[in-house]
Amino acid sequence: MGYTDAFKEQMVKRMRGLPAVSASALSKQVDVPQPTLSQWLRAALERGATPPSPEEKRPEVAAALKRWTAEETLCVLAAAHGLQGEQLEPCCAGRDCIRSN
Repeated sequence: MGYTDAFKEQMVKRMRGLPAVSASALSKQVDVPQPTLSQWLRAALERGATPPSPEEKRPEVAAALKRWTAEETLCVLAAAHGLQGEQLEPCCAGRDCIRSN
């Protein structure tokens, strides 16, 4: 089956976006074979596209990156600087902060 360049580009954006969707999961959603999606992604990467980092692929990170402005991010970083553990609770309250376990 033939696919338009616009469709291919949209699928690559979904595999590279925040949160990134795996080729396997996307294949089930759009009924395009997984190897075809993977091939499109490889071709995009060869053309110079950069994949999201493993950290950016985490859904909670992606959601926070999409929601926060640069000003909000700077505010949280300034407020949290030097705090550890339970000290972060008041700083992060209501801000959907990301924590690593």
